[in-house]
Amino acid sequence: MNIIKYNLLIITPDQLRGDYLSCYGNKKIETKNIDCLSKEGVTFDNCYCASPLCGPSRISFATSTYFSEHNHRNYWSTISPDVPNLVTSMKKEGYKTGMFGKNHLFTYERLNEVWDSLDEICLGNYDGHPDYKHSFSSFTLDSDHPFNITGKLTTETISFMEKSTKPFIAWVNYQDPHPAFTCPTPYDSIFDPKQIELPVKYKTYSKDGQPARNEVWRVHSEMNLCSDDDMKNAIAHYMGQIRYVDDSVGRMLEYLKESGKDKNTIILFFSDHGELLGDYNMTHKLPVFYDCLTKIPVIIKHPEDLGRGERFAGLAEEVDLAPTLLDMLDVNIPPTMVGKSWFEEIKASNYKGKKNIICEAGGGAPTCKVPIDGLKLVAPFPPTSFGCGAMIREGDYKLTIYADDRCELYDLKEDPNELNNLYGISQYQDVKNELTLSLMKRLLSVKVRDVGIEWQYESYMHDVRFEPLENCVLGKI
Repeated sequence: MNIIKYNLLIITPDQLRGDYLSCYGNKKIETKNIDCLSKEGVTFDNCYCASPLCGPSRISFATSTYFSEHNHRNYWSTISPDVPNLVTSMKKEGYKTGMFGKNHLFTYERLNEVWDSLDEICLGNYDGHPDYKHSFSSFTLDSDHPFNITGKLTTETISFMEKSTKPFIAWVNYQDPHPAFTCPTPYDSIFDPKQIELPVKYKTYSKDGQPARNEVWRVHSEMNLCSDDDMKNAIAHYMGQIRYVDDSVGRMLEYLKESGKDKNTIILFFSDHGELLGDYNMTHKLPVFYDCLTKIPVIIKHPEDLGRGERFAGLAEEVDLAPTLLDMLDVNIPPTMVGKSWFEEIKASNYKGKKNIICEAGGGAPTCKVPIDGLKLVAPFPPTSFGCGAMIREGDYKLTIYADDRCELYDLKEDPNELNNLYGISQYQDVKNELTLSLMKRLLSVKVRDVGIEWQYESYMHDVRFEPLENCVLGKI
C-alpha cells in the first residue's frame, strides 16, 4: 500500500454551464469562491463531458471509459462497484470514502459497500413540487422545504472531512443548478429578471436546420407558453442557484483553510454537463451536443500550488479526470481506464490538449420525429429524445452524426452560437468527410496505453503491439 499524502474533495454541481461562472467570462454573475479556486488552481477552458446526460457522464468520469464502452445510455443508469473506478481504487488504498447528494453512478443496493459515509439524495426534476408545472418553471423554494438541500449537503461534507481521522475522498453532488429553476431566499432575488438579457439564440435559430428531436421537445415541453418574462425568471433563478453553490464552495474552502487541510487536499470542481437554459428555445438537456450542454467547467487545485492560476485552452475530455487524480494521489490507475493523466502537463504548466474530443448520447428508443398530440412533458423523457448520436470536435469544427436524425456541422470560429448548420453544404464536404472518418476511428478505438512510439494493448498478457493509428496506411492494416 502506498503512503497516502493527500485527501481528495470533489465538488460536482448538476447541469452547470461553464459560461455561467465569472471565472469563465460571465459578466453578470459573481462566483467569487469558484473564481478563487480557479485563481489558485488550473482551469480547463475547453473540456467536454463524455455525454450530456447525468448518469452516463458520471459513469464515464468515475470509470474513465467512453459512453460507447460502458454502454450505460440513460439518465438512470448505474454500474456495479466491481467495475474498476476512481472511488473503489482509492478505498482499496486505505482512503475513507464519503458521498453527499445524488448518486447517478453506483448500483443503489450496493452503495454502502462503496461509501463509508453516505447521504444519497436525488430530487429528479423537483417532481412533486406543486409549482413545477413546465420545463421552464421558476419559483422561490421555502427555506425549510425538504428540497432545499445544497446547504445541508455542504454541512455534511464539512462534517465528514472534519471527523475523518485518515485520508479521505469526499464527493459532494449538488442538485443545483438543475431544473426546476428554484432556490431559497436570498438567492431567489439576487438577480433582477428585468435586467436579464435573453440569449442571442433564444429565438434566432433554424428549426429546419436542426435535428427533429429539438422541435419535438419544444412542442412536448410547451415552450410556446414560455413568455420572455418566464425565460428571464428562469435564468435569474438559475443564476441564483449557482450563487447558492458558490457560497457553499466558499464554506468548504474556508473550512479547509482554517483546519489546515488545504495543505494536503486536492480539489476537483467539475459539472457533469450543461443546460440549454433558453438556447434554441429549449430548457433542460437532451441527446444533442451544443457547447451549452457538452462543454463543462473543470478546475483542479493541488495543495502544492502546481499550475497555480494557469488556464489551458487545449481540448480536453472528462474521461481524463480520474486518471489525473489517481496519478496525483499516487494510486494505481486501473488498466481499464482509457483516459490520459494530465498530471505531468499540469506540473510543467504546459497542457497542449488533444487533437479531437468525442461526446455521445442516446439509446434505448428511436428518435421521436413528430410531436405526439396531447403529450406534455416537464422533462425530456422518452419518447421525446433518445435516438443515438455522437459528436466530434477537431479544431474549430464540430460534427454530430445521429443514427436517425438530421446531422450537424458547425464552424465554431465563425459561428460560436452554433446556428448555421453546414452539414449539407457542398463546400464543406471535405471537412464533413474528414471528421466522419475521425469520429469512426475514435469510436472503433481499442483500449491502449501510450508507451512512447508503440502502444501496448494491456487487456491481455500477450506481448502484442500496435502502431499508433495515425501511422497506419489504409489498405495496409
